[in-house]
Amino acid sequence: MKNILFSISSIIFFLLFFFTFLNFIFGGVPLFNLLNIKTSEAVFALRDEKNKPDYEIQFENNYYVDECGKSENGYYNLAFKKDNFGFRENSNNLFYKTDIVILGDSFGISSCVNYPNDISTKLKEKLDNDNILNISVGGTGPFYQKEMIINLFEKNKTEFKTLIWLFYEGNDHEDLKKNFDKKIDFDFKRSNNDLDIEVKYVSFPNKYWIKIKLIVANYLRGFGTIAKYFKVYPDLLPNKLDYENVVSDMNDFLSKKNIENKIIFYIPKYTRLAHKKISHPQLKQLDNLKNLVEEISTKYGFEFIDGSKIYHGRKNPLNVFHYNLPTHFNIDGYDLLAQELSKILINK
Repeated sequence: MKNILFSISSIIFFLLFFFTFLNFIFGGVPLFNLLNIKTSEAVFALRDEKNKPDYEIQFENNYYVDECGKSENGYYNLAFKKDNFGFRENSNNLFYKTDIVILGDSFGISSCVNYPNDISTKLKEKLDNDNILNISVGGTGPFYQKEMIINLFEKNKTEFKTLIWLFYEGNDHEDLKKNFDKKIDFDFKRSNNDLDIEVKYVSFPNKYWIKIKLIVANYLRGFGTIAKYFKVYPDLLPNKLDYENVVSDMNDFLSKKNIENKIIFYIPKYTRLAHKKISHPQLKQLDNLKNLVEEISTKYGFEFIDGSKIYHGRKNPLNVFHYNLPTHFNIDGYDLLAQELSKILINK
């Protein structure tokens, strides 16, 4: 009996050591899918009351509300007034003359982070400059964004000095596959809704069971990294010329407007930051995309900023996401983005 207990204890100890070692060496994405953990469930189980005041906002009936809170901060949805062209909180005069333009997707919007913690407000504070126009649109990518800014700015004859073009490695490449060379009809309308600003959760069956599953999902992440080593990871942008044509068109447009300050900021996805800096096929896939974006950016005179190095260089790279989960950035994540951009822009 003693021998059996000793053997069982030895196996348990070995497994604990083995999985801990894998986590320490490789890191990796927690196995949420394997344990059937939804992001909204994880946020519900992990949300912290101390975060609640940071995301609160004074709500008015004419605000637009994006019901993102369940899968982000857990307490409040995103709420803002739309400007005359349907974007988030811009002074209307900035559509005709401004200093800096931010162009991107939901990360450019600062999804589910309310004023004054959004990237635009943070950047205005750091630069002491209110002339910043943010025309980001959630769910878009480089082709849509290029077409949109040309359509809007030629219509308004917009004058500006600097373009900050955000590239999110998580899904911007999908826009090029789906929309490249398609005709897009832009309808810049101001609209509002009457949704609730505060998140209304329907309680999940067992909060503590979700937490246990999260512990297991995190504990097995290094093993998951090894298991995925033998998967095939195809190029995220198989037709490289699509992106080059988009950047070339944007460069032509900016050249006509005599815009010399043009920046492409590369935003890393959760998967990259979850891995340690190791050689792994999935990271090589992401690196191939990043290297392509950098190469084409540089070719057309854009200043390329590698955000993957900035975010990965932190002691805990995942704490720029809500509760270290695969969400959009939290307040700290957007503050870091604004801080890095301000360093570049301060002398321009």
